[in-house]
Amino acid sequence: MSDQYTLYIATVTLPESVTEFKMLFSSFALFSVALPVALGRSLIERQNYYVDVNTTKYCTWYYDNDGANDCTTVLRLWDVTLEAFMRWNPSITAGCGNFKTSQSYCIEAFGEPPVTTQPLPTLPTTTAASSTVNPPTTTTTTNPGNGIETPQPTQADMVKNCNKFYFVKTGEGCSKIASSNGVSVADIFAWNPSVGADCSGMWAEVNICVGIIGGPTAAPPTSTAPSNGVETPSPIQDGMVTNCNKFHFVKSGDGCASIAKTYSISVSNFITWNPAAGTDCTGLWLNTYACVAIIGGAPAPTTTTTAGNGIATPTPTQPGIVSNCDKFQFVEKGSTCATIAKAHGIAVSQFVSWNPSVNSDCSGMWAEVYVCVSIIGHTPPTTTTKPGNGVATPTPIQDGMTTSCKTFHFVQSGDNCATIAKARGISVANFVKWNPAVGTSCTGLWLNTYACVAVL
Repeated sequence: MSDQYTLYIATVTLPESVTEFKMLFSSFALFSVALPVALGRSLIERQNYYVDVNTTKYCTWYYDNDGANDCTTVLRLWDVTLEAFMRWNPSITAGCGNFKTSQSYCIEAFGEPPVTTQPLPTLPTTTAASSTVNPPTTTTTTNPGNGIETPQPTQADMVKNCNKFYFVKTGEGCSKIASSNGVSVADIFAWNPSVGADCSGMWAEVNICVGIIGGPTAAPPTSTAPSNGVETPSPIQDGMVTNCNKFHFVKSGDGCASIAKTYSISVSNFITWNPAAGTDCTGLWLNTYACVAIIGGAPAPTTTTTAGNGIATPTPTQPGIVSNCDKFQFVEKGSTCATIAKAHGIAVSQFVSWNPSVNSDCSGMWAEVYVCVSIIGHTPPTTTTKPGNGVATPTPIQDGMTTSCKTFHFVQSGDNCATIAKARGISVANFVKWNPAVGTSCTGLWLNTYACVAVL
């Protein structure tokens, strides 16, 4: 067997590109353990950025960190676990920390010896503002510098002057913890910065900081605002208006549009009264009170006619909708830009141009509002056969897809460039080449559209 290895290594000529190397190496990885060691080192020299000297010698593919994506995004796009990523890149710390720009990191390795150490915590979820990760067993240490005993484990990057701690249980969110400890959500963020602005980085079964030396020590009681005489419950959304006279307790599943609809107010009024929720509603916190009416009130929205085109426009609408819209779609929960575009026979790019506030990645689209799906003078396209290759092309497709495509993949929830490429037996580089709009970081991959996975 060793003779076979020697013959194999001696006859391999390194490809000119990293992509070719990966395809060649992946084809023979099962037949050789020594090959990754021999070739992985030369591959380091091919990276655009510095590679840490402690990076695994079995690495077969690297990611050049240009700052476009954070660590957790890279791992999800490439379908790599935090455990493996930290093993291949020892410079990465718990919670995906120390991920530096202008440095290349290993995201694939073949031929590793069997792993015998205990697995590290998995990545925290980014789909809900609550804790999901289970780190190691608790011990207690003393934090040098302030004399306060700091329980372990702690949330990564916790402030050094913490004097009060809270052990996070699975399912708890920043707002609930802030309320129970008499501090604001902003305080939780400031004292535990790694939890992230949307609380998606908070781990379960670790200790977080809920008080600092010289900071607040007592929970703020439910009070009556002196300027309006209305009793205000707590906790409330940060920055809520002071003249509020009606409140809604935000529960799981609530959104700005659904709350506005329940109380017969416009989404714009809801955001005006609860500005921290943000125009895309990503700042709306669970288990807090939001304002749904103010002293003096606001009239309920009604269907109106937009001046200039005579088309009756239903409300509420997606902010920034074009003024020459002549057809509308009510956005149900779970809808995406791609599914709506497909249902109305339009391109995703057209949908975004008519509803610019949804953003190119559809992150700004609201639920339970009306969006524009046609404008005056628009004629919907139909499924066609691309001239020149005779292959029937389904719709909708990824923008800019190659015209020489012969096999298509319908992108579903959970898919990404790496998983699609793996399932179809192609390289990520080719997938991106045939579907350039997805981008090198795969952030432009649209759900419920067809992507090219083979060419003529």
